Amino acid sequence: MNVITVKNLTISYNKKPAIKGVNLNIASGSVIGIVGPNGAGKSTLLKGILGLLPFDTGEVKIFGKDIEDSRKRISYIPQREQFDWDFPICVEDVVMMGRYAHLPIVGFPKSGDRQIVEEVLKKIEMDKYSKRQIRQLSGGQQQRVFLARALAQESDVYFLDEPFVGVDAKTEKAIFSLMKELKESGKTILVIHHDLGKVLEYFDKLIMVNQTLIAFGDSKEVFTPELINRTYGGKLTILQKTEELIS
Repeated sequence: MNVITVKNLTISYNKKPAIKGVNLNIASGSVIGIVGPNGAGKSTLLKGILGLLPFDTGEVKIFGKDIEDSRKRISYIPQREQFDWDFPICVEDVVMMGRYAHLPIVGFPKSGDRQIVEEVLKKIEMDKYSKRQIRQLSGGQQQRVFLARALAQESDVYFLDEPFVGVDAKTEKAIFSLMKELKESGKTILVIHHDLGKVLEYFDKLIMVNQTLIAFGDSKEVFTPELINRTYGGKLTILQKTEELIS
């Protein structure tokens, strides 16, 4: 069974399609990059798969079920600017949010939940900041807190929207290591990414989009000059930057 199945997905803003006619079949145990120029519909595609946007047409199944029936198996890490960093909450409370899907409708975290929070904070080297307010963190530290929250949820599918933007080298390395670890445990990770210089290093497979699906497949097979040109509309500056990688 495919982990994610997308059939003929079209989503519009103000009656103008942002993505149209997308079909995907995604298996488990891989790290998949979603690439394309600004305005290509990358975030729209991701949010559509997550059921966060209404469809014009199409169908999305996760583990063969509708999204609402699969929520407990999914983690979503949005772009950092979508979070209110002035909200008065500390690091460990943000991470504990990842456990809410496992709690009863009326209930409080148990010792096992608190232990999981402690463990994931140690994994991403943020345990010493557990009591710190999130607004006091650097951009890289904030992103690692988001990662810890996703890990605490113990999901099977992870969606990351540009996780490397504005982070330090230490955080970028931590995110990359985490993606490899999740993949090795059979998880599926979809990542919106903009740095083409890293796609062959970071991703097993690529989804290349520019309103429509240009290509989907193994990174080494689809990351070609022809498909990059089709995806980015012939922007020579991008092609020049990636020329050495794909020559």
